[in-house]
Amino acid sequence: MRKFDLFAVCAMGVLYMMSNLDRSNLGNANVAGLPEEIGLVGNQFGTATTLLFATYVPLEGPVAVLLKIIGPKPLMSISAFCWASATLGMAFVKDYRGLYACRLLIGLFEAGLIPCINIYLGWVYKRNERGQRSSFIFAFSAFSSAFGGILAYGLTQIHTASFSGWRWLFAVEAALTMLAVPCFWAVFPVSPTTAWFLTAEEKHLMQLRYDADPSWGAAEEFSFAECLKAFADPKWYAFFAYQFSVNISLYGLTTFMPAIIRGLGYESVHANLMTVPIYVCALFFFLAIAYFSDRTGYRGPFLAGGLLCLIVGYALLIAVEDLRVRFFACFVAALGIYPTTGLSIMWLQDNVSRHYKRATMVGFTLCLGNTAGVAVGQIFTTESAPRYTTGLTIALGLACFALVDVLLLMAAFTWVNRRRDAALKESELAGRPIEPRPELGDYDLHFRYTL
Repeated sequence: MRKFDLFAVCAMGVLYMMSNLDRSNLGNANVAGLPEEIGLVGNQFGTATTLLFATYVPLEGPVAVLLKIIGPKPLMSISAFCWASATLGMAFVKDYRGLYACRLLIGLFEAGLIPCINIYLGWVYKRNERGQRSSFIFAFSAFSSAFGGILAYGLTQIHTASFSGWRWLFAVEAALTMLAVPCFWAVFPVSPTTAWFLTAEEKHLMQLRYDADPSWGAAEEFSFAECLKAFADPKWYAFFAYQFSVNISLYGLTTFMPAIIRGLGYESVHANLMTVPIYVCALFFFLAIAYFSDRTGYRGPFLAGGLLCLIVGYALLIAVEDLRVRFFACFVAALGIYPTTGLSIMWLQDNVSRHYKRATMVGFTLCLGNTAGVAVGQIFTTESAPRYTTGLTIALGLACFALVDVLLLMAAFTWVNRRRDAALKESELAGRPIEPRPELGDYDLHFRYTL
């Protein structure tokens, strides 16, 4: 599994890092002169932020289902090269129309990455192995936010006669993604059981892992009926409502953090730089949370802790005028971003059996959850900068809702587990033990939900 960590998780993490850079660098360009140079007026910047998700969101569900059919290696490689090309186009936009077009294309091509990563983690790793791997992936995201601030600080200070600093930012980051694609293709395995870096014995061990847990569904053939089971499962609705709520925070804070920091009195270039320690702290916090989540076997309590960080951070940002306290509040809120968005998808995968139902559930949870990206550009408006009181208040309310959602899911899972334990014990005492039925997936009486 360490080999998969090195050659698969790290490879996906690099692409995820680059996708975050290429998607969120618009926030860095915002404080480096882009709106003034191309003549943005009103809330055109907020609209550009939103438009990415108009193409990003609809494709996530279908891509998650197609992952095993097409293969993760070609799917992610082609997606990365195409979104890098669109990001390069951002360096040459002249007005809002070019900006809108490039953002739509970036969303279209990035849509395949996040579902592929999450489904692949569920395909390769056991329940008690997924949390840390998810944290590794999100560590690359946090690193991209920190590294992006440093990179933006340096590149946005380059000015030539026809190429401003923010244009260099888009061009260089697009080039980095293009360089990452052939490296990814070279090291990423075609499938878990035939990975080039495994010995014959290790390939056999991978197959034994799947054989020991039929609910994994590793050898499952594609079936529309199996995919449709996801939409009849009540817990899917609770999970996507939760994901939408926390994604408002993820996209709101990561996109508008430079502008919020600038509102604390920092110059535009320093605003990008001052986001770095915030994301570094968030990174180490998530790594610790994921480690203890895997060790204890619990997800819900750690999600609740991250949500409390969001709630406290937002309350301080909204209510307090003191700039030092508000800067501290940015740290507190950032601590909750990655655990609440990353660990939740692993919790969903832990509680869904069989590949295609799991892939459908994860893909369409991300699909509907990421509609938050459409809303973010409309609630964090240019007119409300730099305090963004309306956006932060809505994000606070949704974080409170998400906390209630987590508590209800934990209560429901506990109730179902107890009922199943009682049913199995009763049948055992009656001399009619109930045999496992893996084809029922997570509705099998032998399946236990993770809290």
